[in-house]
Amino acid sequence: MLRLSRASVIRDIELLVKNPQWRPGRREWSTLDVHCWVERHVYSARAYSFDLEIFGVETENRSERRWSIIIVTEFWRNTEEESIHAPKWLKLVRGKPNDLLRWISANRDGKNISA
Repeated sequence: MLRLSRASVIRDIELLVKNPQWRPGRREWSTLDVHCWVERHVYSARAYSFDLEIFGVETENRSERRWSIIIVTEFWRNTEEESIHAPKWLKLVRGKPNDLLRWISANRDGKNISA
């Protein structure tokens, strides 16, 4: 079984729901029977800056196959604005991994995303 933490799974989800351009604040939209939201936060300190993006996707239907995820991206930079660390990770908040993977597979063909 494909692991949810793989970068390709995160990439597929982001391509399917078209995460909007980066800007601080919260945005929400719906597509492909899922509700999406993104929150972006910025912090600057003397020696570094830190941007955090929390991207949520959850099914809109009320079936037993409901799932909810968050994808967290951190952008750490030094005083010269050079990237010093940029992890990205996915957390399944509700549901089963197979239900999310089925949703990706079912919607991948219509968006011309390769497996």
